[in-house]
Amino acid sequence: MNVTNPLQVTIRIKASDDPIDLKALEESGGKYLPLKYPKFGFLSEAHRIEYNRIRRRLRGGGEEK
Repeated sequence: MNVTNPLQVTIRIKASDDPIDLKALEESGGKYLPLKYPKFGFLSEAHRIEYNRIRRRLRGGGEEK
């Protein structure tokens, strides 16, 4: 990964191949990182929180008022 890239991924979580998780990753602006142990990467904690919010919405839980 290029260290001088301002869009460098800073937050990483374990990847999943669940279609809902992949859709939430796409909608939140995250990236799939094909490492030895694949990860989902996010630019900030705010992006990871958005991923979790979208994931809950897609699964039918945690509806916002």
